[in-house]
Amino acid sequence: MIKLRSCFFAAIFLLMGSTVHAEVGAKWKQTYAKGGDCHIDFPSPPQMVQQSMKVSDAGHQLLYDIYLSPFQDRGVFLLLIATYPGSVNQGNENVGLEGLVQGIVNHQADNQLVFSDFAEFMGRPAINFLVQSGSNYFRGHAIMVGNKLYLIAMEGKKDSLDEKTFERFMKSFKLLNT
Repeated sequence: MIKLRSCFFAAIFLLMGSTVHAEVGAKWKQTYAKGGDCHIDFPSPPQMVQQSMKVSDAGHQLLYDIYLSPFQDRGVFLLLIATYPGSVNQGNENVGLEGLVQGIVNHQADNQLVFSDFAEFMGRPAINFLVQSGSNYFRGHAIMVGNKLYLIAMEGKKDSLDEKTFERFMKSFKLLNT
């Protein structure tokens, strides 16, 4: 099984420090991932960043696409799609998901895990979690499918965490052709 590395999570926390709040009934825009394997609704058109990272001495690369959507200069919604060079062994998905959450928690000394719950999402292994750091939060839901990890998240100031908005964002995510 490919291990998740904490440096992978640096991109996630680059935007920590803003506030997210969106109207649940607002018109959001459906966005298809570049690879065509999923779509999700964002409150504004997202920016897409593609990166790769060496994950082994043998030259294996972790490829990831990050879709970032700011909302009224108050926060950020994101979808991260990480493609590993090999499949995660079936039955070990929860270990990989737990590694993702631990990597986020361990990324900064003041990060604290508020909760982390294993779940099933669209028949796939998933994890729901909340990490807080100082006055900020990072609310996430991650899914493992073969050699891909999908992280659906929003971040902002703790006092503006809106679970209804997060649920709306998360439930708009759909896997295609799987």
